[in-house]
Amino acid sequence: MLYKKQVSIGQFAKKGVDFKNGDTLQVANEGKKVEGQFGTQDVFLVKLPSGEEKNVSFNQTTMNGFIDAYGEESKLWIGKDIKAHIIKQNVSGKFIDVAYFSHPDAELTESGFLMSGTDKEINPDEVPF
Repeated sequence: MLYKKQVSIGQFAKKGVDFKNGDTLQVANEGKKVEGQFGTQDVFLVKLPSGEEKNVSFNQTTMNGFIDAYGEESKLWIGKDIKAHIIKQNVSGKFIDVAYFSHPDAELTESGFLMSGTDKEINPDEVPF
C-alpha cells in the first residue's frame, strides 16, 4: 500500500458558518499550493468577519479575478479586502455551495468578475488600492 504525506495547514473556514455570501474578508498570507485528494489547491489564510483567521481554497476563477485586480504577486494581496460569493453549483452530480472571492467592488457575471456598474473586466491599473 502506498501512502502520501499529508501536510497540516490549519483549520478551514466553513461556508455559511464562518463567512456568508457578501461578507468581506481579508487576505492574511501569500498562499501556498497544497496537494489534496482533489489535486493541487491554492490555499490562503484569511481574516474572517469574526476576526478569526482560517484557511480557504481559492478556485481558478477567484485566482484569475485577483490577478486582474491585484496583480500576479500574491504577497501584494496580503491585507486586501475580498468579498465572498457563495453559489450553488452542480459538482459531481450534487448541488453544493461553492465559494468565490473577489475585489470588494467586483460582481461575478457569466464571463467572470466585473467591476460594479461597468461592463468591463477588472483592470489592475485602474483599481484603487
